[in-house]
Amino acid sequence: MKKGKKAILAIAAVVVMGMAVIPASIVASDNGDNAQSMLPFGLGDAEKISFNLKELGNNIAPLGNTGNVLITPNSPEDDMLPAITKDGNGNIVVVWSHKISTLDGDFGLAYSTDGGNSWNSNIIEADGFQYYADIGYVTGSQYDEISGTFDGLWLICLEQINEAANLWLITDVTAPDTYEGYALTEGSLPGATYACMEDNAYYYEHSFNYAGPVNFWIDDDQGMVQGWMLFWWAADLSGYVYNWDAESAIDSAPAQDPDMACIHDSDPAWTTDDFFYTVAQHNNEDNGRAEIVYKRCVPNDEDDIEFVDEQFYLDKGDLYDAAHPNVVASGDNVAVVYMKNDNTFGSWDVVCKYSHDRGQTWDTSVVAGDPAINEEYPAAYMSGDTLFCAYVKEGNLYLVKSEDGGATWGEPKQINDQDGTVVAEENCVDIHSGGIVWTDNRNGDKDIYYAPLPAAILNVKSISGGMGIKATVANTGTEDATGVAWSIDVSGLVFVGGHTEGTVDVPAGGEATISSGLVFGIGPGTITVTVGGTTKTASCFILGPLVLGVK
Repeated sequence: MKKGKKAILAIAAVVVMGMAVIPASIVASDNGDNAQSMLPFGLGDAEKISFNLKELGNNIAPLGNTGNVLITPNSPEDDMLPAITKDGNGNIVVVWSHKISTLDGDFGLAYSTDGGNSWNSNIIEADGFQYYADIGYVTGSQYDEISGTFDGLWLICLEQINEAANLWLITDVTAPDTYEGYALTEGSLPGATYACMEDNAYYYEHSFNYAGPVNFWIDDDQGMVQGWMLFWWAADLSGYVYNWDAESAIDSAPAQDPDMACIHDSDPAWTTDDFFYTVAQHNNEDNGRAEIVYKRCVPNDEDDIEFVDEQFYLDKGDLYDAAHPNVVASGDNVAVVYMKNDNTFGSWDVVCKYSHDRGQTWDTSVVAGDPAINEEYPAAYMSGDTLFCAYVKEGNLYLVKSEDGGATWGEPKQINDQDGTVVAEENCVDIHSGGIVWTDNRNGDKDIYYAPLPAAILNVKSISGGMGIKATVANTGTEDATGVAWSIDVSGLVFVGGHTEGTVDVPAGGEATISSGLVFGIGPGTITVTVGGTTKTASCFILGPLVLGVK
């Protein structure tokens, strides 16, 4: 192989045996071969985890699913570090760290099968100290199979007492008896402090011919001090490869707060259109400043994170800090939001670096820039050109939207419905198409709360007759509805006006009226009004140009 700085682990059932391929300059070869050294990892005997499901209970969202929902009811311990995703059935899934003491902890998992209106919340109890849970949904069946396939939720977490990690496979989140957990052996992730898993993080590791989920750690392995470590798992658990950043190209350690964003095309073949972005905070020991390291990994070109072609400091300076990055991507768009304190007062602002050409060129915008107040710990979600950014300011959680990929931003909206309760700490917020989750202390301890993304919620409030048909459309959501398609259909003996269509704008909290115009017919009929996917029907009697008895 080209560089040899990789490690491969083979797994049979629940027993793990490993062989490393490491340059002689790093680990001396036992057989005198200067090209490579085949050494055991000391990661044998991975065990299937026996766990207990502790039910926290169920919670219901406020009417209309527009308020805050407590995800961690009946949990007097601290709950933190929330992460949110959706599975292939549209279920919203939230995981978090459940800290019992400095030496004991588990992770929590909650799911909603109805779009966030109701929640089933649990703690996954197991031996050790499970911490920093993160989760992503992957669909391996849409790619060329290399080493098995897996469709489902891929969950990782640190196991701090043993300096190791746990892996959880979930194909049906509503059936906890199907959850599978595997514990890697003691010392497999020495000094690990961060775990990162993302949706669609499923790639082909060419050097060892593995395909499956990829995740990002920060640890002290391979002589690093809080360095970058990537695991490339075989989907069938036949093995995994790990590689790390020995910093031959750029200083990236000590690092913290890693993040990934994943891109694929529709072709099942593995191509250069299958790639992922990585970012992390680098703590520069020369000037004491935090800075943002960026790397784009295109596995078809280079699958070792140390040697990828595109890697540089996205932001750095001797007189300010750039910290806590969060990267998101959609199509050719990519954006990184982070904290920066280069203003006159030295307070934190939220800044966005954005690109519309896969990171080949970059521009900068300010998401939140009050120079006298800290705006902190941003998290983002992107779909097409639409970009949401959530951040904490004075104990409140704000959400702001960009409709041009990060170039300009709208007005922020407060998400928490009780002032001053949001806990401002690293990774206290996560955001996804499924909604927003955050750490909140309104109940005296740290809890996890949920709110849906602001959206227009349309319903047909009423249908009336007379000369033609009119319908009142209400928007009970928090976003304006613009250019929404509508139609009015009348069945029965109708000669004129049986179908009318158009578009309508409905402001948040407001109403609008749509009209059919002239309807001419005779006899009983049925009216069907459809607005943006919402439908309401009514019966009527048509007498020439009059529509009577609508009910």
